[in-house]
Amino acid sequence: MFNYHADNSGALHTLRLLYSCMHLVFCLFQFGCIFGNLVVEKDDVNYLAANTITVLFFTHCITKFVYFALRSKLFYRTLGIWNQSNSHPLFVESNNRYHALSLKKMRTLLICVSATTVLSAAAWTGITFVEESVHNIKDPNNENETITEEIPRLLIKSWYPWDAMSGMAYYGSLVFQIYYVLFSLTHANLMDSLFCSWLIFACEQLQHLKEIMKPLMELSASLDTYVPKSADLFRAPSAKSQDNYIESDYNTKNEELNLKGIYNTRQELGGNFRSGALQTFGQGGVGPNGLTKKQELMVRSAIKYWVERHKHVVRLVTAIGDAYGVALLLHMLTSTVMLTLLAYQATKINGVNTYAATTIGYLVYSLAQVFHFCIFGNRLIEESSSVMEAAYSCHWYDGSEEAKTFVQIVCQQCQKAMQISGAKFFTISLDLFASVLGAVVTYFMVLVQLK
Repeated sequence: MFNYHADNSGALHTLRLLYSCMHLVFCLFQFGCIFGNLVVEKDDVNYLAANTITVLFFTHCITKFVYFALRSKLFYRTLGIWNQSNSHPLFVESNNRYHALSLKKMRTLLICVSATTVLSAAAWTGITFVEESVHNIKDPNNENETITEEIPRLLIKSWYPWDAMSGMAYYGSLVFQIYYVLFSLTHANLMDSLFCSWLIFACEQLQHLKEIMKPLMELSASLDTYVPKSADLFRAPSAKSQDNYIESDYNTKNEELNLKGIYNTRQELGGNFRSGALQTFGQGGVGPNGLTKKQELMVRSAIKYWVERHKHVVRLVTAIGDAYGVALLLHMLTSTVMLTLLAYQATKINGVNTYAATTIGYLVYSLAQVFHFCIFGNRLIEESSSVMEAAYSCHWYDGSEEAKTFVQIVCQQCQKAMQISGAKFFTISLDLFASVLGAVVTYFMVLVQLK
Protein backbone atom coordinates (compact mmCIF):
# COMPACT_ATOMS: atom_id res chain seq x y z
CA MET A 1 0.00 0.00 0.00
CA PHE A 2 2.42 2.57 -1.29
CA ASN A 3 0.11 5.58 -0.86
CA TYR A 4 0.22 5.32 2.94
CA HIS A 5 4.00 5.69 3.26
CA ALA A 6 5.15 9.06 4.54
CA ASP A 7 8.20 9.08 2.26
CA ASN A 8 7.36 8.11 -1.32
CA SER A 9 10.54 9.35 -2.98
CA GLY A 10 11.90 7.62 -6.05
CA ALA A 11 14.47 5.27 -4.48
CA LEU A 12 12.31 4.10 -1.58
CA HIS A 13 9.29 3.63 -3.81
CA THR A 14 11.36 1.54 -6.20
CA LEU A 15 12.65 -0.65 -3.36
CA ARG A 16 9.10 -1.22 -2.06
CA LEU A 17 7.93 -2.08 -5.55
CA LEU A 18 10.79 -4.56 -6.02
CA TYR A 19 10.03 -6.09 -2.62
CA SER A 20 6.39 -6.66 -3.56
CA CYS A 21 7.26 -7.99 -7.02
CA MET A 22 9.79 -10.40 -5.47
CA HIS A 23 7.07 -11.93 -3.30
CA LEU A 24 4.75 -12.17 -6.29
CA VAL A 25 7.38 -13.97 -8.38
CA PHE A 26 8.20 -16.38 -5.53
CA CYS A 27 4.52 -17.18 -4.94
CA LEU A 28 3.78 -17.71 -8.62
CA PHE A 29 6.86 -19.90 -9.03
CA GLN A 30 5.95 -22.16 -6.09
CA PHE A 31 2.34 -22.34 -7.21
CA GLY A 32 3.52 -23.41 -10.65
CA CYS A 33 5.68 -26.13 -9.09
CA ILE A 34 2.67 -27.42 -7.12
CA PHE A 35 0.61 -27.51 -10.30
CA GLY A 36 3.49 -29.26 -12.07
CA ASN A 37 3.39 -32.02 -9.46
CA LEU A 38 -0.35 -32.35 -10.09
CA VAL A 39 0.33 -32.96 -13.78
CA VAL A 40 3.12 -35.47 -13.06
CA GLU A 41 0.92 -37.57 -10.72
CA LYS A 42 -2.32 -37.28 -12.67
CA ASP A 43 -2.55 -41.02 -13.40
CA ASP A 44 -3.22 -41.98 -9.77
CA VAL A 45 -6.74 -40.97 -8.67
CA ASN A 46 -5.88 -40.60 -4.99
CA TYR A 47 -2.86 -38.41 -5.71
CA LEU A 48 -4.89 -36.44 -8.26
CA ALA A 49 -7.55 -35.60 -5.65
CA ALA A 50 -4.99 -34.74 -2.95
CA ASN A 51 -2.90 -32.56 -5.26
CA THR A 52 -6.00 -30.80 -6.57
CA ILE A 53 -6.96 -29.90 -3.01
CA THR A 54 -3.49 -28.45 -2.44
CA VAL A 55 -3.67 -26.43 -5.66
CA LEU A 56 -7.12 -25.06 -4.77
CA PHE A 57 -6.00 -24.27 -1.21
CA PHE A 58 -3.16 -22.05 -2.41
CA THR A 59 -5.32 -20.58 -5.17
CA HIS A 60 -6.86 -18.41 -2.44
CA CYS A 61 -3.47 -16.87 -1.72
CA ILE A 62 -2.59 -16.19 -5.34
CA THR A 63 -6.07 -14.85 -6.09
CA LYS A 64 -6.05 -12.37 -3.21
CA PHE A 65 -2.44 -11.36 -3.84
CA VAL A 66 -3.10 -10.48 -7.47
CA TYR A 67 -6.62 -9.17 -6.78
CA PHE A 68 -5.36 -6.62 -4.26
CA ALA A 69 -2.69 -5.40 -6.67
CA LEU A 70 -5.14 -4.99 -9.57
CA ARG A 71 -7.94 -3.36 -7.56
CA SER A 72 -5.91 -1.34 -5.09
CA LYS A 73 -7.71 1.88 -6.07
CA LEU A 74 -10.96 0.49 -4.68
CA PHE A 75 -9.20 -0.39 -1.42
CA TYR A 76 -7.75 3.12 -1.20
CA ARG A 77 -11.21 4.58 -1.80
CA THR A 78 -12.69 2.42 0.97
CA LEU A 79 -9.94 3.41 3.39
CA GLY A 80 -10.51 7.05 2.45
CA ILE A 81 -14.21 6.79 3.32
CA TRP A 82 -13.27 4.99 6.53
CA ASN A 83 -11.03 7.93 7.55
CA GLN A 84 -13.70 10.58 6.83
CA SER A 85 -15.30 10.38 10.25
CA ASN A 86 -16.87 13.52 11.69
CA SER A 87 -18.40 14.19 15.08
CA HIS A 88 -20.88 16.44 16.85
CA PRO A 89 -20.26 18.39 20.08
CA LEU A 90 -23.31 16.81 21.73
CA PHE A 91 -22.26 13.23 20.94
CA VAL A 92 -18.46 13.32 21.17
CA GLU A 93 -18.32 10.94 24.12
CA SER A 94 -20.49 8.29 22.46
CA ASN A 95 -18.61 8.59 19.18
CA ASN A 96 -15.20 8.27 20.85
CA ARG A 97 -16.35 5.31 22.94
CA TYR A 98 -17.62 3.30 19.99
CA HIS A 99 -14.59 4.26 17.91
CA ALA A 100 -12.29 2.95 20.65
CA LEU A 101 -14.43 -0.19 20.97
CA SER A 102 -14.15 -0.87 17.25
CA LEU A 103 -10.36 -0.47 17.38
CA LYS A 104 -10.19 -2.85 20.32
CA LYS A 105 -12.19 -5.48 18.44
CA MET A 106 -10.03 -5.01 15.35
CA ARG A 107 -6.84 -5.56 17.37
CA THR A 108 -8.35 -8.64 19.03
CA LEU A 109 -9.30 -10.04 15.64
CA LEU A 110 -5.84 -9.32 14.25
CA ILE A 111 -4.15 -11.05 17.19
CA CYS A 112 -6.40 -14.12 16.93
CA VAL A 113 -5.97 -14.44 13.17
CA SER A 114 -2.21 -13.92 13.34
CA ALA A 115 -1.81 -16.48 16.14
CA THR A 116 -3.96 -19.01 14.26
CA THR A 117 -1.95 -18.47 11.09
CA VAL A 118 1.40 -18.98 12.83
CA LEU A 119 0.15 -22.09 14.63
CA SER A 120 -1.21 -23.51 11.36
CA ALA A 121 2.10 -22.94 9.59
CA ALA A 122 3.98 -24.50 12.54
CA ALA A 123 1.65 -27.53 12.55
CA TRP A 124 2.08 -27.89 8.78
CA THR A 125 5.84 -27.87 9.20
CA GLY A 126 5.81 -30.29 12.12
CA ILE A 127 3.58 -32.92 10.53
CA THR A 128 5.95 -33.08 7.57
CA PHE A 129 8.50 -34.94 9.70
CA VAL A 130 6.12 -37.45 11.34
CA GLU A 131 5.89 -40.35 8.86
CA GLU A 132 7.96 -41.66 5.98
CA SER A 133 8.09 -39.49 2.89
CA VAL A 134 7.19 -41.93 0.10
CA HIS A 135 4.64 -42.32 -2.65
CA ASN A 136 3.40 -45.20 -4.77
CA ILE A 137 4.36 -45.66 -8.41
CA LYS A 138 3.77 -48.43 -10.93
CA ASP A 139 6.23 -51.26 -10.91
CA PRO A 140 8.26 -51.00 -14.15
CA ASN A 141 8.50 -54.81 -14.26
CA ASN A 142 4.80 -55.42 -13.59
CA GLU A 143 2.24 -52.79 -14.51
CA ASN A 144 -0.45 -54.40 -12.33
CA GLU A 145 1.51 -53.76 -9.12
CA THR A 146 2.86 -50.68 -7.38
CA ILE A 147 6.03 -50.01 -5.46
CA THR A 148 6.97 -47.24 -2.99
CA GLU A 149 9.48 -44.60 -3.94
CA GLU A 150 11.14 -42.12 -1.63
CA ILE A 151 10.40 -38.44 -2.28
CA PRO A 152 11.83 -35.24 -0.74
CA ARG A 153 10.52 -34.56 2.78
CA LEU A 154 8.97 -31.18 2.08
CA LEU A 155 5.89 -29.34 3.31
CA ILE A 156 4.20 -29.45 -0.09
CA LYS A 157 4.64 -32.03 -2.82
CA SER A 158 6.13 -30.04 -5.69
CA TRP A 159 7.94 -30.57 -8.96
CA TYR A 160 11.21 -28.64 -9.12
CA PRO A 161 13.62 -28.27 -12.05
CA TRP A 162 16.40 -29.37 -9.68
CA ASP A 163 16.98 -32.46 -7.56
CA ALA A 164 15.61 -31.66 -4.08
CA MET A 165 16.34 -35.07 -2.53
CA SER A 166 19.42 -34.08 -0.54
CA GLY A 167 22.18 -31.54 -0.03
CA MET A 168 21.88 -27.79 -0.26
CA ALA A 169 19.10 -28.13 -2.86
CA TYR A 170 16.93 -29.94 -0.29
CA TYR A 171 17.55 -27.45 2.53
CA GLY A 172 17.03 -24.53 0.19
CA SER A 173 13.72 -26.03 -1.00
CA LEU A 174 12.64 -26.70 2.60
CA VAL A 175 13.32 -23.12 3.74
CA PHE A 176 11.65 -21.75 0.63
CA GLN A 177 8.49 -23.79 1.28
CA ILE A 178 8.36 -22.75 4.95
CA TYR A 179 8.50 -19.14 3.78
CA TYR A 180 5.87 -19.81 1.12
CA VAL A 181 3.38 -21.46 3.49
CA LEU A 182 3.75 -18.80 6.18
CA PHE A 183 3.64 -15.86 3.77
CA SER A 184 0.71 -17.20 1.72
CA LEU A 185 -1.43 -18.00 4.74
CA THR A 186 -0.61 -14.67 6.36
CA HIS A 187 -1.38 -12.61 3.28
CA ALA A 188 -4.73 -14.31 2.57
CA ASN A 189 -5.86 -14.13 6.20
CA LEU A 190 -4.83 -10.51 6.61
CA MET A 191 -6.87 -9.63 3.52
CA ASP A 192 -9.91 -11.28 5.09
CA SER A 193 -9.15 -9.53 8.39
CA LEU A 194 -9.04 -6.14 6.66
CA PHE A 195 -12.48 -6.87 5.21
CA CYS A 196 -13.81 -7.93 8.64
CA SER A 197 -12.26 -4.87 10.31
CA TRP A 198 -14.21 -2.61 7.98
CA LEU A 199 -17.40 -4.44 8.90
CA ILE A 200 -16.59 -4.12 12.61
CA PHE A 201 -16.21 -0.36 12.20
CA ALA A 202 -19.52 -0.11 10.31
CA CYS A 203 -21.34 -2.16 12.97
CA GLU A 204 -19.99 -0.05 15.83
CA GLN A 205 -21.02 3.13 14.02
CA LEU A 206 -24.54 1.75 13.71
CA GLN A 207 -24.45 1.02 17.44
CA HIS A 208 -23.43 4.64 18.03
CA LEU A 209 -26.34 5.91 15.92
CA LYS A 210 -28.81 3.71 17.77
CA GLU A 211 -27.55 4.91 21.14
CA ILE A 212 -27.91 8.62 20.36
CA MET A 213 -31.40 8.21 18.88
CA LYS A 214 -33.20 8.57 22.21
CA PRO A 215 -31.30 11.67 23.46
CA LEU A 216 -31.71 13.14 19.99
CA MET A 217 -35.50 12.91 20.35
CA GLU A 218 -35.32 14.46 23.82
CA LEU A 219 -33.28 17.34 22.46
CA SER A 220 -35.66 17.89 19.57
CA ALA A 221 -38.56 18.20 22.01
CA SER A 222 -37.02 21.45 23.26
CA LEU A 223 -37.65 23.03 19.87
CA ASP A 224 -41.34 23.32 20.78
CA THR A 225 -42.87 25.84 23.19
CA TYR A 226 -43.97 22.98 25.46
CA VAL A 227 -43.03 19.45 26.36
CA PRO A 228 -46.00 17.27 25.32
CA LYS A 229 -47.29 14.28 27.24
CA SER A 230 -47.35 11.03 25.36
CA ALA A 231 -50.90 10.25 26.50
CA ASP A 232 -52.20 13.42 24.92
CA LEU A 233 -50.59 13.18 21.49
CA PHE A 234 -53.48 11.17 20.11
CA ARG A 235 -56.40 13.28 21.37
CA ALA A 236 -57.14 16.92 20.68
CA PRO A 237 -58.63 19.16 23.37
CA SER A 238 -61.94 20.86 22.73
CA ALA A 239 -63.81 23.49 24.65
CA LYS A 240 -66.21 21.12 26.36
CA SER A 241 -65.39 17.46 25.73
CA GLN A 242 -63.02 16.43 28.50
CA ASP A 243 -63.63 19.31 30.89
CA ASN A 244 -67.37 18.74 30.90
CA TYR A 245 -66.96 15.02 31.42
CA ILE A 246 -64.66 15.60 34.36
CA GLU A 247 -66.88 18.29 35.88
CA SER A 248 -69.95 16.08 35.51
CA ASP A 249 -68.13 13.20 37.16
CA TYR A 250 -66.96 15.48 39.94
CA ASN A 251 -70.43 16.88 40.65
CA THR A 252 -72.44 13.66 40.48
CA LYS A 253 -70.22 10.90 41.90
CA ASN A 254 -67.65 11.93 44.44
CA GLU A 255 -66.99 15.47 45.57
CA GLU A 256 -63.84 14.44 47.43
CA LEU A 257 -62.02 13.30 44.24
CA ASN A 258 -60.78 16.07 41.98
CA LEU A 259 -59.53 14.45 38.78
CA LYS A 260 -59.59 17.60 36.76
CA GLY A 261 -56.00 18.45 37.58
CA ILE A 262 -54.81 15.07 36.37
CA TYR A 263 -56.70 14.66 33.13
CA ASN A 264 -57.08 18.28 32.05
CA THR A 265 -55.66 18.29 28.54
CA ARG A 266 -55.97 22.05 28.23
CA GLN A 267 -53.79 22.52 31.31
CA GLU A 268 -51.04 20.19 30.00
CA LEU A 269 -50.96 21.34 26.39
CA GLY A 270 -51.74 25.00 26.90
CA GLY A 271 -54.23 27.11 25.04
CA ASN A 272 -52.57 26.99 21.62
CA PHE A 273 -51.91 24.06 19.33
CA ARG A 274 -48.47 23.13 18.12
CA SER A 275 -47.12 25.18 15.23
CA GLY A 276 -44.74 23.80 12.64
CA ALA A 277 -43.25 27.21 11.92
CA LEU A 278 -39.78 28.16 13.08
CA GLN A 279 -39.52 29.88 16.44
CA THR A 280 -39.32 33.67 16.63
CA PHE A 281 -36.76 35.17 18.96
CA GLY A 282 -37.58 38.05 21.25
CA GLN A 283 -35.41 40.24 23.43
CA GLY A 284 -31.94 38.94 24.10
CA GLY A 285 -32.19 36.40 21.29
CA VAL A 286 -34.19 33.95 23.40
CA GLY A 287 -37.14 32.19 21.77
CA PRO A 288 -40.37 31.09 23.40
CA ASN A 289 -38.84 27.66 24.01
CA GLY A 290 -36.16 29.11 26.25
CA LEU A 291 -33.34 28.42 23.79
CA THR A 292 -31.04 30.96 22.22
CA LYS A 293 -30.69 30.95 18.47
CA LYS A 294 -27.26 29.32 18.77
CA GLN A 295 -28.65 26.58 21.01
CA GLU A 296 -31.53 25.93 18.64
CA LEU A 297 -29.16 25.67 15.70
CA MET A 298 -27.10 23.20 17.73
CA VAL A 299 -30.14 21.01 18.33
CA ARG A 300 -31.14 21.11 14.66
CA SER A 301 -27.59 20.26 13.60
CA ALA A 302 -27.75 17.13 15.77
CA ILE A 303 -30.43 15.67 13.48
CA LYS A 304 -28.33 16.57 10.47
CA TYR A 305 -25.34 14.86 12.09
CA TRP A 306 -27.30 11.62 12.53
CA VAL A 307 -28.39 11.61 8.89
CA GLU A 308 -24.93 12.41 7.57
CA ARG A 309 -23.29 9.75 9.77
CA HIS A 310 -25.77 7.14 8.57
CA LYS A 311 -25.05 8.15 4.96
CA HIS A 312 -21.36 7.74 5.74
CA VAL A 313 -21.92 4.18 6.96
CA VAL A 314 -23.97 3.38 3.85
CA ARG A 315 -21.19 4.72 1.62
CA LEU A 316 -18.62 2.69 3.54
CA VAL A 317 -20.59 -0.55 3.21
CA THR A 318 -21.11 0.09 -0.50
CA ALA A 319 -17.38 0.72 -0.98
CA ILE A 320 -16.54 -2.48 0.96
CA GLY A 321 -18.79 -4.50 -1.34
CA ASP A 322 -17.26 -2.92 -4.45
CA ALA A 323 -13.72 -3.52 -3.22
CA TYR A 324 -14.07 -7.08 -1.93
CA GLY A 325 -17.18 -8.55 -3.58
CA VAL A 326 -15.40 -10.25 -6.49
CA ALA A 327 -12.73 -11.65 -4.16
CA LEU A 328 -15.49 -13.20 -2.02
CA LEU A 329 -17.04 -14.76 -5.12
CA LEU A 330 -13.72 -16.28 -6.20
CA HIS A 331 -13.10 -17.50 -2.65
CA MET A 332 -16.46 -19.27 -2.45
CA LEU A 333 -16.09 -20.85 -5.89
CA THR A 334 -12.69 -22.24 -4.96
CA SER A 335 -13.81 -23.34 -1.49
CA THR A 336 -16.86 -25.15 -2.82
CA VAL A 337 -14.82 -27.39 -5.10
CA MET A 338 -12.12 -27.92 -2.48
CA LEU A 339 -14.60 -28.84 0.29
CA THR A 340 -16.29 -31.31 -2.06
CA LEU A 341 -12.98 -33.06 -2.69
CA LEU A 342 -12.18 -32.98 1.03
CA ALA A 343 -15.46 -34.75 1.77
CA TYR A 344 -14.37 -37.43 -0.71
CA GLN A 345 -10.95 -37.68 0.95
CA ALA A 346 -12.55 -37.91 4.42
CA THR A 347 -14.32 -41.15 3.46
CA LYS A 348 -10.91 -42.84 3.21
CA ILE A 349 -9.84 -42.09 6.80
CA ASN A 350 -9.22 -45.45 8.51
CA GLY A 351 -7.34 -44.50 11.66
CA VAL A 352 -5.34 -41.90 13.54
CA ASN A 353 -2.48 -41.09 11.18
CA THR A 354 -0.94 -38.31 9.15
CA TYR A 355 -3.52 -38.69 6.38
CA ALA A 356 -6.39 -38.18 8.85
CA ALA A 357 -4.68 -35.18 10.47
CA THR A 358 -3.99 -33.43 7.16
CA THR A 359 -7.48 -34.07 5.78
CA ILE A 360 -9.21 -32.82 8.92
CA GLY A 361 -6.78 -29.90 9.10
CA TYR A 362 -7.59 -28.82 5.54
CA LEU A 363 -11.32 -29.21 6.23
CA VAL A 364 -11.39 -27.23 9.49
CA TYR A 365 -9.13 -24.49 8.14
CA SER A 366 -11.21 -24.05 4.97
CA LEU A 367 -14.47 -23.90 6.89
CA ALA A 368 -12.93 -21.44 9.37
CA GLN A 369 -11.98 -19.14 6.49
CA VAL A 370 -15.60 -19.07 5.28
CA PHE A 371 -16.93 -18.61 8.82
CA HIS A 372 -14.43 -15.77 9.38
CA PHE A 373 -16.16 -13.33 7.06
CA CYS A 374 -19.67 -14.82 7.29
CA ILE A 375 -19.98 -14.05 11.01
CA PHE A 376 -19.16 -10.36 10.51
CA GLY A 377 -21.33 -10.09 7.41
CA ASN A 378 -24.21 -11.50 9.44
CA ARG A 379 -23.60 -8.99 12.24
CA LEU A 380 -23.80 -6.14 9.74
CA ILE A 381 -27.22 -7.39 8.62
CA GLU A 382 -28.45 -7.63 12.21
CA GLU A 383 -27.15 -4.23 13.29
CA SER A 384 -28.54 -2.40 10.23
CA SER A 385 -31.91 -4.15 10.62
CA SER A 386 -32.20 -3.00 14.24
CA VAL A 387 -31.75 0.70 13.36
CA MET A 388 -35.40 0.98 12.30
CA GLU A 389 -36.50 -0.72 15.52
CA ALA A 390 -34.38 1.69 17.57
CA ALA A 391 -35.90 4.67 15.73
CA TYR A 392 -39.42 3.46 16.39
CA SER A 393 -38.68 2.57 20.03
CA CYS A 394 -37.34 6.01 20.96
CA HIS A 395 -39.75 8.68 22.24
CA TRP A 396 -40.38 10.17 18.80
CA TYR A 397 -43.89 11.20 19.84
CA ASP A 398 -42.34 13.65 22.33
CA GLY A 399 -40.14 15.22 19.70
CA SER A 400 -40.67 18.15 17.39
CA GLU A 401 -42.48 17.93 14.08
CA GLU A 402 -39.22 17.81 12.15
CA ALA A 403 -37.99 15.03 14.47
CA LYS A 404 -41.09 12.99 13.66
CA THR A 405 -40.44 13.51 9.98
CA PHE A 406 -36.83 12.48 10.56
CA VAL A 407 -37.90 9.22 12.26
CA GLN A 408 -40.27 8.47 9.41
CA ILE A 409 -37.47 8.92 6.87
CA VAL A 410 -35.13 6.73 8.95
CA CYS A 411 -37.71 3.94 9.07
CA GLN A 412 -38.17 4.13 5.31
CA GLN A 413 -34.45 4.13 4.56
CA CYS A 414 -33.62 1.28 6.96
CA GLN A 415 -36.31 -1.15 5.86
CA LYS A 416 -33.72 -3.00 3.78
CA ALA A 417 -30.73 -4.21 5.78
CA MET A 418 -27.18 -3.38 4.71
CA GLN A 419 -25.36 -6.41 3.39
CA ILE A 420 -22.25 -7.49 1.54
CA SER A 421 -22.69 -9.68 -1.51
CA GLY A 422 -20.28 -11.82 -3.47
CA ALA A 423 -20.52 -9.88 -6.74
CA LYS A 424 -24.37 -10.01 -6.46
CA PHE A 425 -24.40 -13.84 -6.49
CA PHE A 426 -24.89 -14.46 -2.76
CA THR A 427 -25.09 -12.59 0.54
CA ILE A 428 -22.37 -12.94 3.15
CA SER A 429 -24.15 -14.25 6.24
CA LEU A 430 -24.37 -17.23 8.55
CA ASP A 431 -27.01 -18.67 6.22
CA LEU A 432 -24.29 -18.94 3.57
CA PHE A 433 -21.99 -20.76 5.99
CA ALA A 434 -24.80 -23.08 7.08
CA SER A 435 -25.59 -23.95 3.45
CA VAL A 436 -21.92 -24.68 2.68
CA LEU A 437 -21.52 -26.81 5.80
CA GLY A 438 -24.78 -28.63 5.13
CA ALA A 439 -23.77 -29.41 1.56
CA VAL A 440 -20.41 -30.83 2.66
CA VAL A 441 -21.98 -33.02 5.36
CA THR A 442 -24.70 -34.26 2.99
CA TYR A 443 -22.18 -35.12 0.29
CA PHE A 444 -20.00 -36.91 2.84
CA MET A 445 -22.93 -39.01 4.11
CA VAL A 446 -23.94 -39.94 0.57
CA LEU A 447 -20.39 -41.10 -0.22
CA VAL A 448 -20.27 -43.14 2.99
CA GLN A 449 -23.57 -44.85 2.17
CA LEU A 450 -22.41 -45.60 -1.37
CA LYS A 451 -19.08 -46.91 -0.01
